[in-house]
Amino acid sequence: MGLGLLHFDGRVIDDDGRPLLESDDGEELMHVEPGIVVALGSRPMESPGTLYVTSRRVIWLSDADKGKGYAVDFLSLSLHTVSRDLETYPFPCIYTQVFDP
Repeated sequence: MGLGLLHFDGRVIDDDGRPLLESDDGEELMHVEPGIVVALGSRPMESPGTLYVTSRRVIWLSDADKGKGYAVDFLSLSLHTVSRDLETYPFPCIYTQVFDP
């Protein structure tokens, strides 16, 4: 598993479309949150998708584009906070900084 923000398209081949985890290394699914929008830097927001929190990383998979997704290992998250400042962003969000070597 690499550091930084990684493109992720590993989906389990079944009806739920959940991410393929590294179960050989003990990775477990801890939480699923549907209807999550991702905004990377100044780029436009992605269409809604599902956020998966595992025992090792955070994975976001697009609902509209089944080939699009991102994953961040917890060791790459250098800062995260809940932001409710509507002058900074148009609605409450989780702000993160990702360490990318």
